[in-house]
Amino acid sequence: MTINFNGTAIDIATEMNVAKLLQLNDVVDGRFVVVVNDEIVPKSEYDSAVITTGDEVEIMSPITGG
Repeated sequence: MTINFNGTAIDIATEMNVAKLLQLNDVVDGRFVVVVNDEIVPKSEYDSAVITTGDEVEIMSPITGG
């Protein structure tokens, strides 16, 4: 199945949760948010939020300034 990950179409073998997708793409703990289909996924839901075909997943860094 194909998903859009950070603007690039990638193939994944099966549905997976956000935590597994991050692990497979070497996204380590840090200051970022995960957005799936224009909705922020809270870190507490990474294990239960399922990625499926056609989903758009973005890893975004928070904007800081001062």
